[in-house]
Amino acid sequence: MRKYRGHDGLTIIELIVVIGILSLLMSMVFPKIDSNNYKLMEIAKTLKDDIRYIRYMKMTEGENLRILLQKSKYSILEGSKKVREVNLGNNFSLYQNFKDSQIAFSFNGAPSTSGGTIILVNNTNGKACEITVVPGTGRILLKN
Repeated sequence: MRKYRGHDGLTIIELIVVIGILSLLMSMVFPKIDSNNYKLMEIAKTLKDDIRYIRYMKMTEGENLRILLQKSKYSILEGSKKVREVNLGNNFSLYQNFKDSQIAFSFNGAPSTSGGTIILVNNTNGKACEITVVPGTGRILLKN
């Protein structure tokens, strides 16, 4: 076997070309991650946790907290004082069927008016999450 002089390895140009081709192939193979779906789940879990919080506070401390639902935001109220407001952003909408667009609970943990469903929709791709407050028990369910 004969050895050629000057051909011991790859040049820097050959290495850059190979890395470029590999990165191009990898970008085509791996799917792109849609961060809006993660944001939708984050908003849904935050709202679910806020509903559970006001239910827990009514059952243990007797505080009169309620959630006021609007199309692009929701607010946690104590009486008429706004405790917290969460804006959903431009890409998300909130649809609900609660009486007076409010969620409140009684001392036993059941919804004080009636149960209902909240649907959070990602306006860019149409994906949705559903939060249900079961009438009678006050159980809070999240479906995506």
